[in-house]
Amino acid sequence: MAKKKQKQQPQRQNPDTATEAKSSLGSLKDLVNPDAWAKLKQLEKDMKSESERKAKEAAEQKRREQEERERNKSFAELLEDYEKKGGGKYS
Repeated sequence: MAKKKQKQQPQRQNPDTATEAKSSLGSLKDLVNPDAWAKLKQLEKDMKSESERKAKEAAEQKRREQEERERNKSFAELLEDYEKKGGGKYS
């Protein structure tokens, strides 16, 4: 008879050992060079300000487009909007 091969189970670390290993490493700030840490923080600030700037530009662009659509409405569309708001003469 052929013998069945047993699969080797990867050995699992004891949860206490894993916690000790994490605590012995310290935080990322402790592991990274202070100059590199400062550069990372500056990069984070730059990225945040850039995303805020882009969001403001997108909102401004949307506002301009809406204003342009209002300006380019035909007389019939303006009259229809006026009537929808209940601003007719005999309403």
